Amino acid sequence: MTYQGKTIKKHVRGNWFARVRFNGKVISIYGHTQLECYGKLKLVCDKIEIDKAQKFLQKVENLITPQIKMVENKPKYTLQEWFDEWLNTYKVGRVRQATIVAFKRSFKNFHELHDTPITEITSLMLSKAINNSGQGGMKIQVNNLAQQMFLIAFNNRLVECNPASNFTKPKRVEKSKKKALTQEQENTLIAECLKDLDKYEPLLICLWQGLRKGEMLALRPNDFDFDKNTLRVDESYDEQFPDDLETKNKESNRTMPMFSKTREILLRHKSKTAPERIYKDYRSATLNDRLQKLCKDNGLPRITIHELRHTFITRCNDKGIDELVTQKWVGHAKGSRMTKAIYTHVTDDAELKYIQVFDNKK
Repeated sequence: MTYQGKTIKKHVRGNWFARVRFNGKVISIYGHTQLECYGKLKLVCDKIEIDKAQKFLQKVENLITPQIKMVENKPKYTLQEWFDEWLNTYKVGRVRQATIVAFKRSFKNFHELHDTPITEITSLMLSKAINNSGQGGMKIQVNNLAQQMFLIAFNNRLVECNPASNFTKPKRVEKSKKKALTQEQENTLIAECLKDLDKYEPLLICLWQGLRKGEMLALRPNDFDFDKNTLRVDESYDEQFPDDLETKNKESNRTMPMFSKTREILLRHKSKTAPERIYKDYRSATLNDRLQKLCKDNGLPRITIHELRHTFITRCNDKGIDELVTQKWVGHAKGSRMTKAIYTHVTDDAELKYIQVFDNKK
């Protein structure tokens, strides 16, 4: 649809817009529908034809609608300045410190564009920076950063178009497939850990309670209720950011059952009254090395501490525990597809059971 040679177009956000140039200045007109935008465009064009006055241009925003934006008088940002503004306004205080550090690390890949005004940055510039940012995983992080930064800039009318929406996103790298121990392998690992609890107790807590590594390292004596047999999770410890104890998300804050096997070994800490973390003397790297050695010495598949959590969730599935219950225990959002799609692994024994069911042999 056009009016006096001015075309009304549909915006990528779904609304409609048109632009009128007068005396070197541009008036941008927006409407929720094409008809609404047409009415505003007609009023602007007719008013310009009648008045031809600078006074109207100064008042047009109030005459038409707050949605009509003048291009001038907008803040001017370089990419570095906009990154700092975006980070401090939209991220600091809302995400964990580790995430802030990851954003800053990703932004370094745009070093050649740091002093470039964001209004001059093109899709080609961003694409080159992303393609030169290293391996696939980093490319995806840098791409996600560009998408977030420029979407906010576009929504705030700081740029006329979003250059991050016009290039092909990097291919997602296939992550190494996570593993879960079979019941037999789990029993072997447990038996070895019980031989030296001073070295391996934290590993058993992750395995038997399905805790994330940071959640396990953050446990304190007042998190255990031995009367109700419950365990509270409301902190997560990261050695790199010891003062940032926020959990991964709101679902991660939970109170879950303290299972009988866990209770037996946690009774060692029942008399502790100091508020310090009970595993403050354990380092993440040391625990991981001990787990790797245990697996190697006992012919078990090489697994990580986080894969002990995978094993816990897989056991829950094997035992027929309702998925909503499992999600509550491990701190996943209710109805999350992640619990089964990523964390649950089909063991050979489970598959054999279902084969027998299908063949009516059991």
